[in-house]
Amino acid sequence: MGLRDLFSSSARSKSRLDKLIRKVENKYAQSPDRYAAMEDLLNMATVPSLIGVMRRFTIAASKSIEDEEEKGWLYRRLSGMPPELVLPAAKEFCLNHDNIAWVLRIVEEMADPATEWDIIDAVLAKHPPVYERDPSKKLQLLTHIQEIDDPQVPTIIVRYLDDPDEGVRFRAVEALLDIADEGASKEALVARLAHADEDSLRIRNRILSGFASLGWELAGHGDAIKPHLGYDFEFDGTRVRAK
Repeated sequence: MGLRDLFSSSARSKSRLDKLIRKVENKYAQSPDRYAAMEDLLNMATVPSLIGVMRRFTIAASKSIEDEEEKGWLYRRLSGMPPELVLPAAKEFCLNHDNIAWVLRIVEEMADPATEWDIIDAVLAKHPPVYERDPSKKLQLLTHIQEIDDPQVPTIIVRYLDDPDEGVRFRAVEALLDIADEGASKEALVARLAHADEDSLRIRNRILSGFASLGWELAGHGDAIKPHLGYDFEFDGTRVRAK
């Protein structure tokens, strides 16, 4: 094979890959056409082809029932492939695409804890608690991390109490109250409640309702809590209670 033939073959392969990915991402295409394109990409079994097929998770097909069925089918197919092939593609996908919830589920299904944390840590490093135009990826990350049974999880989520986006902060508050690790979360939640720059009433109310439902002992934090009780909560010097 000559050099010209080699380049020509490579170009044809790249062209076919791109064409299949376009079919996968076409939300107006017929469902059988997307299935056929996904099947071809899966059969290629390369990292680029698997990243390409994962892009199916980033679009919502025009017919919602077909959309969920196709995504479920793809989830099952990818989860049944060799982890040593799927997980590198999943990591690269999560680093470079926004709609990562389905792929994180695949990682959870396939990876051992060390590999899962390697992927999550890489994505967290790329999306720290600083301003981003679109915070949706952080929200997906926090939702996924919240479900991991690991003592480092509350410490990671606490960092996002200081995110500039109100929705991210609220999601972090919700996650910490759901995990209910008093030792890891209480001081940080009190600090967020009393933070001079916190202008979200729903965040303050959610923290207070969480304290009330969890019954955490808060003696010594009266100065931080009392100014924000409003009409719905009271503080007896030890615990917050809903009125």
